[in-house]
Amino acid sequence: MSIHSQTLESSARAQSKVRPDSLDVQKLLIGASLALILLIGAFLRFYELGVASIGNTYYAATVQSMLASWHNFFFAAFEPGGSVTVDKPPLGFWIQAGSAYLLGVNGFALALPQALAGVCSIPLLYALVKRHFGAKAGLLAALVLAITPVTVSTERNNTIDGLLVFVLLLATWAFLKAVHDGRLRYLLLGVFLVGLGFNIKMLQAYLPLPALYAVYFLGARHNWWKRLWHLALATVVLLVVSFSWAVIVDLTPADQRPFIGSSTDNSVIELITGHNGLSRLVGGARLAVRNDGPARQGGSDGGQLRNAPLLPPGDAASGQRPSGAGQLAPGGQPAGDGGGRNQEVGEAGWLRLLSEPLVTEAGWLLPLAVLGIPLALVVTGLRWPLSNQQLGLALWAGWLLPEMLYFTFTTGLFHSYYLIMLGPPIAALVAVVAWALWRLAERWRWLAWALALLLSGFTLALQWLTLTNYLKYAWAAWLALPLWLAGLGLLAWKGRPWLGKAALALVCLSLVVAPLAWSGLTTLNANPNVNLPSSGPSDAVRMQAGANSITLNASQQMILAYLLENTNPDSYLVATLNARQAAPYILATSRPVLTFGGFMGSDNVVDVETLSQMVADGELRYVLAEPNLAKSKPEISTWVQHNCQPVSVPGLNTTMGMQPGPDGDPSSLYDCGV
Repeated sequence: MSIHSQTLESSARAQSKVRPDSLDVQKLLIGASLALILLIGAFLRFYELGVASIGNTYYAATVQSMLASWHNFFFAAFEPGGSVTVDKPPLGFWIQAGSAYLLGVNGFALALPQALAGVCSIPLLYALVKRHFGAKAGLLAALVLAITPVTVSTERNNTIDGLLVFVLLLATWAFLKAVHDGRLRYLLLGVFLVGLGFNIKMLQAYLPLPALYAVYFLGARHNWWKRLWHLALATVVLLVVSFSWAVIVDLTPADQRPFIGSSTDNSVIELITGHNGLSRLVGGARLAVRNDGPARQGGSDGGQLRNAPLLPPGDAASGQRPSGAGQLAPGGQPAGDGGGRNQEVGEAGWLRLLSEPLVTEAGWLLPLAVLGIPLALVVTGLRWPLSNQQLGLALWAGWLLPEMLYFTFTTGLFHSYYLIMLGPPIAALVAVVAWALWRLAERWRWLAWALALLLSGFTLALQWLTLTNYLKYAWAAWLALPLWLAGLGLLAWKGRPWLGKAALALVCLSLVVAPLAWSGLTTLNANPNVNLPSSGPSDAVRMQAGANSITLNASQQMILAYLLENTNPDSYLVATLNARQAAPYILATSRPVLTFGGFMGSDNVVDVETLSQMVADGELRYVLAEPNLAKSKPEISTWVQHNCQPVSVPGLNTTMGMQPGPDGDPSSLYDCGV
């Protein structure tokens, strides 16, 4: 007989002696505790939400452009002219567009869907963990998710990962409902929800899918062949829902839709497998920039779209061009890509998630969650069919471990806020380990005490070590220590059952002090990195040059005033190399702003012939050039120099003119309509 079976019998005998009024008090306390956790989570996500800025300008401009027309809305066009798409699927931005339609395009409206999703994820995770491990474990899981720093920083931003996590938790509920009720419709609902997640962040939505499939295959109330048939049918539904938008877009004639941003062949399928697929796995998949081949033919509302260059370095979420992007380093890799990325996500290796810069995002409780899995396996026992607790452990361990290995060893493209995917399984497994320790303590108190000392001590030591890098905030470690010592002392003291529960609660509370403090500092940070969300106070947040350049500076405002005075309101305001340059002008005016190269400046959105025709047709008059234009688009740069005149903008001290080489003015305005 397993430890779990023995403890269940003792628990059942104890519960039979509990009076009804005691059960009512317990329910009231559990309800009040959950409400308090929700208040904490809501404060961390909603306090001064959107006050810092409008958020990631690439995504914000996309939402503003989507509100310009149904065409832009469906295709998720980055700019109001509909020339190029954002490099993500549309569902997350559709939801943001709905919020912006009601509340306006501002920081609060764009971050609101993610903050709401984050708060709703808290009681949802509580219900999921409670189903297998009880209400107290559910409360602990909810608390950990509510205060995990990476979830707070990401869900306070207009990046769409918070929505994805919420949808995946809904899918998890549906899968578990299918397992326990034996109804196919819940399984199909689960894969339908995962398919929706795919249309929020593409392949990232599939990360927990192996765990969900395994839980259904191992736990469903059907014979083996029926389980396989159900999963096969579910896979068909999953693929249909996942690729529905992509197929519709790719079947739309290229001259009737925008260019697919960051794709190499103007197709969503290639975007899925390339920029949002292989490039996320290995660094070698990040291909060098290429500027040959034909480009878009036609006007501002689509045009004939054909071949595009290979993948640019960087990612849409950054909202900026990395230093040296577009230049080839030895070996064909883009220069300047590795150094900045290492500063954000560290070097691949076993300690990546337990050291700077990622440990402060999701590593605070990771040792307890991972090292406690063997303990939970022993406590749940080995038997067939699998118990609810075994299924729950398989679900959360199967969600966490593959993702943890991916983030630990990948050399591909990812950002630190992607670790939000680790939030639910870490929170659930922390609760599972606490549950297992309590079950163990009911029979072998000293063994449970020793394991609690080992697991919590190692976790607390990591938190102390992390905070030594931020001595100003070491008070969190000093606050946690007495709680931890008190909890261990009470746990060693043989007394009433409630005393043991209180002791374990103190140990758990000591471990959440540091992540709670770090999340609070994240919320109170008046200068967060809004393009690449990261947690912590302003002096700990990793910033990139120009990362928070949301509004137009004084020179840009003079250029904008000149453009507004000298352009037709129905034409393109100006043309730029990339989305980083274009986004502030789009947000300031809601006018179309053409990008020659899409997000990073490397897409072939337009070629010289198309540019010339647009100027001749009066669609475009001005080009805002920078030195990188000559590197990324040499043919277009040459055409601009030969066919356009530099403009003297009133109010500026110097004439804006293109200079040869990399030392030219970064804001050189040219008039191509003269």
